[in-house]
Amino acid sequence: MVVKKDETQTIDIIDTIEQKLKKAGCLELHYQVQECIAETRDWRKCQDHVKRFRVSENCKMVIIVRTDIVMGKGKIAAQCAHAALECYRKATANPKKHYMFKDWLYNGQPKIVLKVSNEVELLDIAHKARQVGITTAIIRDAGRTQLQSGTVTVIGIGPGPNVEINKITSHLKLL
Repeated sequence: MVVKKDETQTIDIIDTIEQKLKKAGCLELHYQVQECIAETRDWRKCQDHVKRFRVSENCKMVIIVRTDIVMGKGKIAAQCAHAALECYRKATANPKKHYMFKDWLYNGQPKIVLKVSNEVELLDIAHKARQVGITTAIIRDAGRTQLQSGTVTVIGIGPGPNVEINKITSHLKLL
């Protein structure tokens, strides 16, 4: 908020509500709702904006590792990093995921690492996540060190709504 002190000076007053909205990744949405109401002069005509604002919810990313293939700790860490980066890349490239991505980004980028016992189960979970519209990344090894080229090692899911990701992954154990 800017307040004019006189004709030559303005003072920036830091609005604590705007600070909180910015930190939560919702400031842009807040402005869009305000602009819509100002333009239409009727809040009822702005329900699409309001609904998008409500979508801002707790989000997370889940990385799932196969345990039926032998990988050292460093290899697992590298494969998980590949999955996280690929999900991040996909989320930033998709305008429809912008608000969810911002919510995830401004709330500490939570990541949970889980395990499955085989490739079939891993790919089935990736398929379920895609069906409900959650960003997914299937990571295949390049074959330069411990595994054969093309071996599916991990998947990344999200960032996405906790509720939706939990429906798909809540039965899995932590790695």
